[in-house]
Amino acid sequence: MHVRQTHKQRFMYSGRFPLTYCTNVHPGERLDEIYDVLKRDVVAVRNALGLETFGLGLRLGHSVVAELLGQPQSKNKLVDMCRRQNYSVFTVNGFPYGNFDSGRVKETVYDPDWTQPERLNYTLDIARLMASLPGPSERTISTVSGGFKTNTSSKDVQKAVANQLRTAAMELSKIADQTGIRIRLCLEPEPWTTLETTDDVLRFWEQEFGDGRQDINEHLGICYDVCHQAVHFEDPAASMSALTAAGIHIGKIQISSALALKVPQSAVGRQRLLAFAEPRFLHQVVAKTKTGLLRCLDLDALSTPSDGWQHAEEWRCHFHVPIWWEGDDVLSTTKAQWMAALAYADTLDYTPHLEIETYTWDVLPEKERKHMESGDLTRSIVAEFEAVSAFLDGLRA
Repeated sequence: MHVRQTHKQRFMYSGRFPLTYCTNVHPGERLDEIYDVLKRDVVAVRNALGLETFGLGLRLGHSVVAELLGQPQSKNKLVDMCRRQNYSVFTVNGFPYGNFDSGRVKETVYDPDWTQPERLNYTLDIARLMASLPGPSERTISTVSGGFKTNTSSKDVQKAVANQLRTAAMELSKIADQTGIRIRLCLEPEPWTTLETTDDVLRFWEQEFGDGRQDINEHLGICYDVCHQAVHFEDPAASMSALTAAGIHIGKIQISSALALKVPQSAVGRQRLLAFAEPRFLHQVVAKTKTGLLRCLDLDALSTPSDGWQHAEEWRCHFHVPIWWEGDDVLSTTKAQWMAALAYADTLDYTPHLEIETYTWDVLPEKERKHMESGDLTRSIVAEFEAVSAFLDGLRA
């Protein structure tokens, strides 16, 4: 059933979906910086959207979470700030454990992985903090889907990952019993992680969670980042349908677009794409060929591509570009994929959380910015909200 929303609710609940953006787009790792983000940057976005209440998608590193839980006055200040600003905290990005603003993140973003107690403890600390913040009774935390694939590909390691996830689910069940807040931990598949593709998720769930325990069903799920799955040339409707058929809950959808190079034979096109290589984040690339997929860990490794890469049908690169941007005559984007994902989500009998996940504004190549920015960061974020809302409104027009 589709619920009609008032104008003031429009962007907090776009159609029937809780909608937000991730605060990882705003630099801030220390607690004082987080406070500033919440009372300055998020307020600017909320006001530009004309809202009184705003759904909040927080990103908090482990040191800040530990500080908030260890210092009641700091936690109370955060709670009071969220209440005063009418923030409804329904999702947290628990993927990056450490400093997301450092000079080089790359593969360290997956550390610690889900075999290590630090990852479990950090995630449960997020849940305990989250349960004390204002928001709905149903909430989500997104997290790395295991760890860096090179380190987590063996069956024994994957069993260790599953064991820690079982522990997380049991603890989340206890938090729900104690607080009435049900938090679902959502694994976020990404190229070069333990679970990269939908098939990886289906296999892992069947092998490790085939017993169908209640705490697994109620407190674990998937964060479907559309950019990540588009890089693997997955069809969103087919992927999400397969997850649904297997009983795997899609708790959260991260609305994001990847870069696409439709004519890899073009040296001009390759140079345009290579301009997006930068030192902070990984930009994994997958090429579609007549015989299968070619994969590369980072874009800068393709400065001298092999014949197989040059004669591929298409390249897709993990670089989150503005979701409203369709590209141009040289570079294109996977905008159609996030639209397809939302169209499928609209058919579900439950409501995944929606989070806009464009965190790369400050690492865009300078020459490309004129194509992709609406002006300052606030206006750019607002343009993304408007793109999502317009699309969802169109589904019901």
